[in-house]
Amino acid sequence: MWYRHLAVAAACSACGAVNNQPAEAAADAPADAPVAQTYHGAVSASTPVAFGGAPECSYTVTLRQTDIQLGILPSGQVTRGQVQTLYDEAITSTCGHPPASPTISNYTFASATASGIGMTLTFPEKPGDKPGASLVIALSAPGATYQAQLTFHRTDQGGVLAWTVTMSATLAPQ
Repeated sequence: MWYRHLAVAAACSACGAVNNQPAEAAADAPADAPVAQTYHGAVSASTPVAFGGAPECSYTVTLRQTDIQLGILPSGQVTRGQVQTLYDEAITSTCGHPPASPTISNYTFASATASGIGMTLTFPEKPGDKPGASLVIALSAPGATYQAQLTFHRTDQGGVLAWTVTMSATLAPQ
């Protein structure tokens, strides 16, 4: 009988344990493996970018409340990342169509390649988010923080309805 209590006690001893390492470090990495530091940055609003025009309406797009989070190892390797932004469209001419409603777009880190200034990171948009867009970040590390040049490009429309929005952000450790 006491064997059963001992087995239950042993099984429950891990029930409330908290692992202070991120999931990617805890799963199968050696105990002395480096842990990615989270770097965070935010941009309140991009500069408005004009798009559209004949034969369509004329618009502007502004990306607001852009939030950037990257997991970066001490070596500089990016292991994870997420970007979220609020798409805000306005009409700049007389038009029979209303602007698109503001929407939140989410992007998840896909790949990193070395570049002349540091690294180029690619982020596809979450499927179903509107408007469809891609994100590329040029990342450089001048010191204790990282500098990020974000380039969003609309992918669900071509011609005059396509747009490219760029913005810069400083990413600091959290």
